[in-house]
Amino acid sequence: MIPEKRRSKILKLLSQKDVSSVDEFVEAFGVSRITVQRDITALSKQGLVEKVHGGVKLKRSDRRLFETLFARRLQREQEKKAEIARRAADYVQNHSTVFIDSSSTCYIFAQEVFRRQCTDLTVLTNSPAILFESLKYSHVRLISTGGELQQNFNMFSGHWVVEFLENVNLDQAFISAAGISKSLKLTTSNAYLAEILKAVFHQSKSVNVLADSTKFFKSAMLNVAELAHCDRLISDAGLAGKLQPYRELLTTVEILC
Repeated sequence: MIPEKRRSKILKLLSQKDVSSVDEFVEAFGVSRITVQRDITALSKQGLVEKVHGGVKLKRSDRRLFETLFARRLQREQEKKAEIARRAADYVQNHSTVFIDSSSTCYIFAQEVFRRQCTDLTVLTNSPAILFESLKYSHVRLISTGGELQQNFNMFSGHWVVEFLENVNLDQAFISAAGISKSLKLTTSNAYLAEILKAVFHQSKSVNVLADSTKFFKSAMLNVAELAHCDRLISDAGLAGKLQPYRELLTTVEILC
């Protein structure tokens, strides 16, 4: 089991009881105490859990996991994400079907799209946050992919989502990534998300990558696709200098930064 998935399960188990011991997690996941302690340390640094006498517990007293990792991601690089969202919204076409993924950048992008009131636009998403946001706008036609809810990642996931996407035709997709490696690959640490995005690439006529400049030349564990296989990259002004040496490798990609 990859660390991100195991840590997600730790948070889920902690939401069900006041305090859990390290030994409980060792038994539940079949891993060493050192591995569990590393997981708890990582979650503690993120402000999600705290160590107490007898074990560990969720740091937030109300335990609303939805407001943990996703809320923290929303708070990072807010100005850059808003800039990207405004630019990306200019490329949404009337009378089309688009997919918007579950990233924090895409959530801000979805808000911008909803405010613009496009004509005859159908939005597909695996994001519960975008689904809830759409309730504010009576003109929005939104279809949820369904699937298993991962609250702390703000994502519907699982094979249900992939099966759903394999049966739809998308005019455009707007996606992000945990990181874009030095070899210019979109990467993620979430195995479920990797499979979802691969399906989106296969089903969409046009793929737009929304990624702020801090995501570049950082790698998560899993590769999703080559950046060169995307149609458009939308970033912030901070990317211009970083990407210059790689322009010749991205001749087929429209770059806005």
